[in-house]
Amino acid sequence: MARLVLTAPMAAVATPELVSRLERALALFPELGDERVTVGVTASRKLDGLAYPSERLIRLNPYRRRMVTYFTIGHELTHLVQPPGLALIPSGEVQCDIWTLARDPLFLDEKPCYLEVSCDGRSWRRHASSVRELCRRAIEIRRRNRRYIVWLREQLSAYFDRPEPKQSSLFDTMPSDARSTVSWRGVRLARRDEGAVRLAVTEEATPSRRAYRQET
Repeated sequence: MARLVLTAPMAAVATPELVSRLERALALFPELGDERVTVGVTASRKLDGLAYPSERLIRLNPYRRRMVTYFTIGHELTHLVQPPGLALIPSGEVQCDIWTLARDPLFLDEKPCYLEVSCDGRSWRRHASSVRELCRRAIEIRRRNRRYIVWLREQLSAYFDRPEPKQSSLFDTMPSDARSTVSWRGVRLARRDEGAVRLAVTEEATPSRRAYRQET
């Protein structure tokens, strides 16, 4: 496993949780060998991350409102295995997203930045595993078809354009005779409850009339 080294600015602000995430993500990149990978802080707080492959250096933004995601860490580490780094995978931001998602489910905690997916951040978790599987298949297709990104975009479009499955209710899953029984049972219960209320009122009123007659 590559050796994690923090720059002085990052070491001053990195929380134990962030260090743990870095180590966990780094362990999923065996191709980086056992040499060091340096992690620093982005110069601009508007950026989530940057990578310098030839220097085995990535920079992250620890000042976000929420913790730096595994996806962001994985995306920047993936740049280190692209040219001009190890050059084990194709260069490009979309390619970086594809290989990051395909690498491990750990990196599914945030929607990709450059690979277009037709969902918002809140609904991403419902689609993440399916998108990852399509990314994995696209990488396999690349071995025989260099238009694998075109194929992937078509598959993603078909996936997100499909109609949402209808949410069935309890009555939709019941046989028609059972629905009828439940319906009439509800009526009978309602009538029984109504009758019980009327009986209670009558029984409560009767002693009062009897007591009045005894007094007279």
